[in-house]
Amino acid sequence: MANLVQLILPSIELDLKEIAHTFSKFACNAHTICDPELRPLGTGLFPAISIINHSCVPNAVLLFEGRTAYVRALQPLSSYTEVSISYIETAATTLKRHNDLKQYFFTCTCTRCIKDSEEDALLEGYRCKDQKCDGFLLPDSGKKAYACQKCSISRDEEEVKKVSSEILLLSDKASSFLSSGSILRYHFFLK
Repeated sequence: MANLVQLILPSIELDLKEIAHTFSKFACNAHTICDPELRPLGTGLFPAISIINHSCVPNAVLLFEGRTAYVRALQPLSSYTEVSISYIETAATTLKRHNDLKQYFFTCTCTRCIKDSEEDALLEGYRCKDQKCDGFLLPDSGKKAYACQKCSISRDEEEVKKVSSEILLLSDKASSFLSSGSILRYHFFLK
């Protein structure tokens, strides 16, 4: 972006480092302005809202009416409770949320990020090997394995990583089909 500014304004002597620093601040503090259906309309910088911290379990949400931004509590908040919003999509695994937060240069340590194994197992969809069991796999502490929370059948970490990689690949293919206008449905099952 700094180089683009220099190309647009070649006659003015500019400090590229300072321009890059300013764009970085903007990228970390700007908010996507959305319509009531949450479709992006533009980007805005709201200094008072930019100081609100992130949580994967937010107690407030950022809404827009035209160019005006509102922070609405999701439940009654007591005095001196820190207001938090989510900077990212929260319906994702801890790993995905942490990757999405890298652009903000911090690692979330909210309660959800600290104790994520059972929820992530549900989000990832690691099913038990036994077709008759409706349990899901949780990391087996101390071992490099995952064990079903209902019947205790286990899978080693490499097996789960392989299946997870295959699912991610198929998911990426499905996303590219959907973004190209094709309709495609995938069903993922661990055998």
